[in-house]
Amino acid sequence: MGEASSARHWLDRYGKGYHAWARDSNGFSRPCGLVELRFDSDGRYFGGRADVNALLTTTVSTRLSGEALRQHLLLAFALLRLRHCLLGAKAELRTLEVEPWFSVGVPASADAAVRDASLALRFLDKEVDGVEDAADFYIHAQNVARIVMPGEVLARAFVFPIEEEEVKGRRKLQFLFVMAHEIVDGLSSMNWMADFTRIMNLPTKQIRRDIETAILPESIRACLPPAQEDLYAPVARTKALTRWFWAITIVLRHVKKPMPAAFPNPLRRDTPLSASRPFTPKYPNVLDYSQTPPLNTFYVRFQLSPAASQRLFRLCKEAKASVGAGGFVLVGMAMMALHESRYPDEPALARRPFVGSFPLNPRPFFNTKLLESVMLAFSTGIVLPFLPSNAGLDLEGRFRLLVRQATRQLSAYQKRTTTTNGGGALAYMGINGAGRLLATNYIDGVEKLRSILPAHLSDAVPSPQGAYEVPVWTVSSSTCGVSSVGRVDWSSARFDLTADPGADGVIASVESLHSGVRVRDTEFLVGTWGEDGILSVGVSFDGNFIDEANVHTWVETMKSLLEVADATEVKSRL
Repeated sequence: MGEASSARHWLDRYGKGYHAWARDSNGFSRPCGLVELRFDSDGRYFGGRADVNALLTTTVSTRLSGEALRQHLLLAFALLRLRHCLLGAKAELRTLEVEPWFSVGVPASADAAVRDASLALRFLDKEVDGVEDAADFYIHAQNVARIVMPGEVLARAFVFPIEEEEVKGRRKLQFLFVMAHEIVDGLSSMNWMADFTRIMNLPTKQIRRDIETAILPESIRACLPPAQEDLYAPVARTKALTRWFWAITIVLRHVKKPMPAAFPNPLRRDTPLSASRPFTPKYPNVLDYSQTPPLNTFYVRFQLSPAASQRLFRLCKEAKASVGAGGFVLVGMAMMALHESRYPDEPALARRPFVGSFPLNPRPFFNTKLLESVMLAFSTGIVLPFLPSNAGLDLEGRFRLLVRQATRQLSAYQKRTTTTNGGGALAYMGINGAGRLLATNYIDGVEKLRSILPAHLSDAVPSPQGAYEVPVWTVSSSTCGVSSVGRVDWSSARFDLTADPGADGVIASVESLHSGVRVRDTEFLVGTWGEDGILSVGVSFDGNFIDEANVHTWVETMKSLLEVADATEVKSRL
């Protein structure tokens, strides 16, 4: 343990087993990985920044009520924490103040596991807590003192008051999960919510039996997720070639051509607010209003109409593009439309491109889709040329052109094991190529961590670049961030609500999941996904920097852009 903590070279964390889990007196522990450490620093030093809020909506059919139903849900939550053990983990500072360690306990008994879970689960009461509107509570939860304390637990959940549905015996049941970002990414969150729903469908006695098995040390060890840095493959076969690889990577970052300057987010305020606004303490029994985060975070969610969604899906299919690329382009086109509206007299040649940063999924580089809690930072971005409304192309023509551009650029980030020619090999191993992606993001992560740590801690993280610093002028800002995951399939978490749940059973089925984060400065983070034939959108944004009224205009633009005016569409020229 002490040996791992004394390693200080910036490459010590890359593919060397630095973060291996170890058995200790409390259970299991390991140092946080580099990406995890950055997110931990976000939350620890900036009022819960980057913490994830996930609002899960389910419909349930059950004859259970009152305490019996609450006990069933508590047991389900306890089993979820054991199956996905970072939900019940702590992050404790140990030998170095800059380096937290994950600690996963081994409960002494099933009852102890349930008691631990009960400390992280709160059943909200309409009369006592004043909670009626889940969406309103969601916004308050993002604008108060941090909800998760890393030294206690890295995830908490709230159960909203149950709402009766029109169909007899059916109820609407909603949950808000608040999770430190170092334990969860978007794909993991969806997997956990689906698993939680499946657990709720088990008989209460079965859940308790599963808890008895899940608390065994060997069961917990099997669920411990590795730090993704320990999964990184060696960059070369010999020590000499490894040194050359990293030296070339550092020099390439030093001389890298900067991204083109993007047009700024047209939804920004003319003058950003100097401080966040404290919320009126509407839920003081549940939330801590004594502190306000550095920024106000707001969240908006909406859906395109069925007709607009189907039009987007059709255009993507005809252009041989993914729905994810289509969602990316739709965001870009809406931003272009609002920029054009805000600056109608700007000359065409002066219009800068839309640049959208996006989160990178490293799972393909590990040859598995099953890993939990792995993530890379946002990429430098996809560049789409500015196509104004008078560009000589109709709407579908502009969409096709842009979605092809997006698809081509996104493909550069995909892992390939072979290249067909010398030029392809050179591009693959270039500074923006997939062959150097993990390495460059690793160095980016080290530098970004240094930039957000308090001054007295940043020196504990050595700089990778040395004398070859990346010039500030080469780092350009994107217009906004876009996370476009394509089609989402909830079939494994949807169950037949017409079936008989029995006297003590629960049938639960996922209706929707909406996730957002406490944002960083100036962020406008758009998530798009296809679900049940509809394109859904969720946006987290910095309310100090972004004007809320402008956001509502953008929402209407997004919803109307692909609306079909009449049944006789004019075919595009592209």
